[in-house]
Amino acid sequence: MSIPVTLTGVALAQAGLRKGLALFFPSTTTYTIPASGWYRLSALGAGGSGGAIFTTTTGGTASGGGGGGFAESEVYLVKDTILTITIGAGGASAASSVSATGVAGTAGVATTVTWSDGTIYAAGGAAGTFNVTNATTVAGGVGGWASGGNVINAQGGAGGAATHTTNNAGGGGGGGAGSPYGTGGAGGACSTTVAGGGGGGSVTFAGGAATGTTSNGGGAGTGAVGAAAASTATNAGGANRLLRTATTASADGITRDGITAGFGQGFDFMTDPFRGLTGGGSAGSATTSVKSGSGAGTGGAQGTSGIPGPLGGSGGGGAAAATVATATPFFGGGSGGAGSSLTGPATSGAGGPGLAVVERIG
Repeated sequence: MSIPVTLTGVALAQAGLRKGLALFFPSTTTYTIPASGWYRLSALGAGGSGGAIFTTTTGGTASGGGGGGFAESEVYLVKDTILTITIGAGGASAASSVSATGVAGTAGVATTVTWSDGTIYAAGGAAGTFNVTNATTVAGGVGGWASGGNVINAQGGAGGAATHTTNNAGGGGGGGAGSPYGTGGAGGACSTTVAGGGGGGSVTFAGGAATGTTSNGGGAGTGAVGAAAASTATNAGGANRLLRTATTASADGITRDGITAGFGQGFDFMTDPFRGLTGGGSAGSATTSVKSGSGAGTGGAQGTSGIPGPLGGSGGGGAAAATVATATPFFGGGSGGAGSSLTGPATSGAGGPGLAVVERIG
């Protein structure tokens, strides 16, 4: 089932007595273990935001923010153990509205879960930056690291790099977050000669690169990389974990991208939610890219990039257009960089916020 972003551990506190039902904590709090048993504790760091650059003279590009790290432990906790849960904020969005005055993104903040004899730590992703020097490349923000987990410590994916060529406008994609699947996928790089953006990374695969004249890379799916762009405006997103065709649906065939009637964006199910990330990525777009499935990134866009699924990164954006913007990821992913060469502003989304999950497993 799809999990709404408003679901909180406080609202489900009594449900903690049931095995196999996850409690989601999107804000800082404490939680008292209601019964002795084995618990799965998961921490997801916040994503970094991409940079932004608007210039009518030499053009410019901006790199994507890195995805948050992920740490997970399975531990035996006795009744009345207090968990101190600190949720990291996503890196603030960057906005460039004065020509030739770029703005770097902001790093995401760490998420931690601490108890009497342990801590799991998931760092936030680093920020993207901007570039106005011809024939040079700026790297995207590195993914956040993780520590303390006895199941996994996974780094977030790096944001997509951005290469400046004379008078172009573009942005690298945001990195996917770390997860039980390992290191998050990198955002797609952008080196277009006119306009475009790299695709966002998924929890596993990299977003498609944008390398042509006016082009946009596809967002990575949980089963494949996003298609790279060479000289066309639209490139397919990566497939989900089961299929090998472009679709934003999850492996069970349900589309959780917030577009299909009856299903909002979210995890595939409430039990062990960080392993319920099986959606496909969305395609690049010459205007506005659509939202993507769970765990997947959105495509790059010449306008506004769509919202990625949980832990996915948003696509970069770049165009000779009045407004260029990239989306704020759902949870944990980095946002893409944004560049405009007409009137501006260019605005990156904030990084995806952190999240913690507590689940009784035995």
